[in-house]
Amino acid sequence: MPPTAEAPSTYRALRYLAPNAITAASLVFGMVSVVSAHTGRWDLAGWMIIYAVLTDRMDGFVARLVKGTSDFGVQLDSFADFLNFGLAPSFLMYSFLTVHPALGFDHGWHRALLIVACIAWVMGAVFRLARFNIAAEDGVPTKIFFGIPTTLAGGLLIIWYLAFLKYADPAVSTIEFGGAKIYGSVHTPQGVWMWFPVAMLIGAALMASNLRMLKVGSFPNRAASAAVLVIVLGGYLGGFLRMYPELMVVPPTAWIVVFLIWGQTSAKVRGLEAPPVFPRAGDGKLHTRPQEDLAVDEDLDAEP
Repeated sequence: MPPTAEAPSTYRALRYLAPNAITAASLVFGMVSVVSAHTGRWDLAGWMIIYAVLTDRMDGFVARLVKGTSDFGVQLDSFADFLNFGLAPSFLMYSFLTVHPALGFDHGWHRALLIVACIAWVMGAVFRLARFNIAAEDGVPTKIFFGIPTTLAGGLLIIWYLAFLKYADPAVSTIEFGGAKIYGSVHTPQGVWMWFPVAMLIGAALMASNLRMLKVGSFPNRAASAAVLVIVLGGYLGGFLRMYPELMVVPPTAWIVVFLIWGQTSAKVRGLEAPPVFPRAGDGKLHTRPQEDLAVDEDLDAEP
């Protein structure tokens, strides 16, 4: 039976819908994280951000698999990244640290530092996402990042948070995590929490920086790519089961340390130019803001 005229368009719509549906699910994780942090479900708020990290990898994979990449999908993914890795981690950190008076962030200069760190984190994420969109449009080399991606920065901050929360002193948290405590009865020193605003400031600077870093899956060596795939799959397993954050911190931390150093020392990428924030001199492209679309064209007002 020959296909109907509607079949191709239906298939095409489903092809583009698949990755965007995953991105929409990621947005839901971000919203649940914010609500959970507001209601004091600190572990759930953190794991929802980790879920968003995992689905952020999936939507791109599905889009390439079904050839459903679109400009709309790119923009939707960017908005999801802002919520999941910009706003949600910042809100979680502020909510958790200020609600526990013993940590000292409910008053004084510690509170001021935390506020500045949260603002800087959100601004760094926005800056990073905006410049990533520019890089995509300008055809900047795709095997490296300029600046730490928001997904990696947000995921790393939160998985460290979850690892420390799992071993937190009972005066700070009595939340039970899935899986055994690999480090036994060790408790997170209270002073560790004082460093989270500093980590957020550093993370914001890294997101907004021009530092080069290799993307996951860019290895020319098949053995290395296979090893990375196994580690990534292990992260998916631990993340969705909400277990062993103390182990999950190792791969992304090692990745950032190793490939930040590699990106600044490798002769292959050291000379690559980061995409400009503002248009270059002599750029003839017309740049408009969305609200300028509301301007009425003079030709439309002309009499027939």
